[in-house]
Amino acid sequence: MPSAPVTNEDSPEDRNAVAKVWMKRGIALLSANNPSALSEALHCFEQALEIRRTLPFEESSWFRWLLTACWMNRGDALTRLGNPAQLTAAVHSFDQAIFHLQKLPLDEDAQYRGRLALAWMNRSLALRAEGTPESLHAALLSLDQGKTVIAESVAASLPVNTELLPTLLLNRAALLLEVSPPKMLDAMQLVGETLLLCQPSEHRTLHSAEIGLKARHIFCRAVAMLLESPPVDTSRADDWIIQATDKVDEAMHLTAKWESQGMPEHFRVLRRELFRYGCSLLLAYQPHFMAEFLLDVLDPGQGSPLLTKEQDLYQGGLEALDMASSELRRRGPLDLGLQKMDRLIEVLESLSHAAERIKKRSEQSMAG
Repeated sequence: MPSAPVTNEDSPEDRNAVAKVWMKRGIALLSANNPSALSEALHCFEQALEIRRTLPFEESSWFRWLLTACWMNRGDALTRLGNPAQLTAAVHSFDQAIFHLQKLPLDEDAQYRGRLALAWMNRSLALRAEGTPESLHAALLSLDQGKTVIAESVAASLPVNTELLPTLLLNRAALLLEVSPPKMLDAMQLVGETLLLCQPSEHRTLHSAEIGLKARHIFCRAVAMLLESPPVDTSRADDWIIQATDKVDEAMHLTAKWESQGMPEHFRVLRRELFRYGCSLLLAYQPHFMAEFLLDVLDPGQGSPLLTKEQDLYQGGLEALDMASSELRRRGPLDLGLQKMDRLIEVLESLSHAAERIKKRSEQSMAG
């Protein structure tokens, strides 16, 4: 840490060297992902900001660029701290970053527009965290601004980081489920656009995999919300459910690939939640497909790639099969018709067979 006070009589380079030390310390504290360190990280960024505001940024794009980093990191720390006053201050920080980024020669360096798009996205996150109808609307407008910046960068043949656009689309899809009234169909469409961008690399890069998992999670949430919001469009409900369970299956395959490489814990959380979505959707609307779905997900003999030792997945599968069996017995002829009781018997037998396979797989997992 700097031990001597910095004065305007020092050279800009000397002052910036001290600011750089504060920034590095703040970034290290922020990267530790420790809530108790956030206040200290914020202090570091504010010390750096105080110094860099004295630099001749009006004459130097480089010094202005460094100043924007202070505003961006300050806004990030404030967003994570997250009380109402801090969120308001975070939005102000991102506004300041945007102001200075827009004064840079944007056509000279792709990094300028890349950070500008990120500033709009981070501003949206702070507004989203405020959680009011007005802030959620403003958050959507911020994402629109970020998307425009990305499009302008591509048009100028200065493409920004390829992870920015799918991340932006993902954030917009999540926001559309939080506005009032929620826009589930629009969110599902955005998930499709997001997956087109991240699927080619989600088996190779961790960030793309995370976007892919979160996108599928948003899709399943949107479907669940649609089905719980009367009147339900029954002509499309079956297709929504099929798409949702397909995305759960894709997520299982994706996490199985990453499990062999040391999967982050939050991937496991997403996997468990997606699995529950798949089970609950089928149980409520298509219990006769439960056995097929669970065998695809949990039984290597049916092509499942999972090597997991997460017993809650197997236990959840067994419970879902038991509930599906009970539900079909209750609804029986109502669902399948009096002339199709033989079909009901076949389905019940398939559920029983699936339960035996999954129980055996669970025991093998524990033994392994």
